[in-house]
Amino acid sequence: MQITVHGTVTKLKGKNVAVGAEAPAARITKLDGSQNVIGMIAPKAQLLIAIPSLKTEVCSLGAKKFNELVSKYPKLQTIMITTDDREFVAGYAKEEAIQNAELVVDEQRAFGKKYGLIIEDGKLKDRLARAVFLVDTEGVVVYKELVGEIVDEVDYDACIAAIEELFSQKKKGHTHENWMG
Repeated sequence: MQITVHGTVTKLKGKNVAVGAEAPAARITKLDGSQNVIGMIAPKAQLLIAIPSLKTEVCSLGAKKFNELVSKYPKLQTIMITTDDREFVAGYAKEEAIQNAELVVDEQRAFGKKYGLIIEDGKLKDRLARAVFLVDTEGVVVYKELVGEIVDEVDYDACIAAIEELFSQKKKGHTHENWMG
């Protein structure tokens, strides 16, 4: 896989995770230094947002926009993953009042490798490409966007439409009507 960085073709390292595939479990670091695992089966659907660096204007604007957009989805666990240092990310989260999403750090690059997002070379080497993955409660990727040019924003409308579609689907299995029928 590849993207462009300011117009220069750049390869990505890691596995290509496609829509319909199982979301890999990946260990990340929370802002308090503790470790957690994201991806795979979870009690809530997960929106995994890969952010190259919150120190850039596009990434910062994207984080703030997602924080606002996901506020109306309490059944969605939104996790923004970056490779910035933990101290900076903690300060950013507090300063920008990021409350509807959890900011975490991919210190070991486990998320980036398992989702195929590690930038292979150039000035952004070992950073994450900009991407979004929506994972249902069964651990299946139901939406993915890998932004082709690093300085472009994600397609927020398409992402929100995927969230709306996920939450509008009826659960399979036993219902009162089926039981009575």
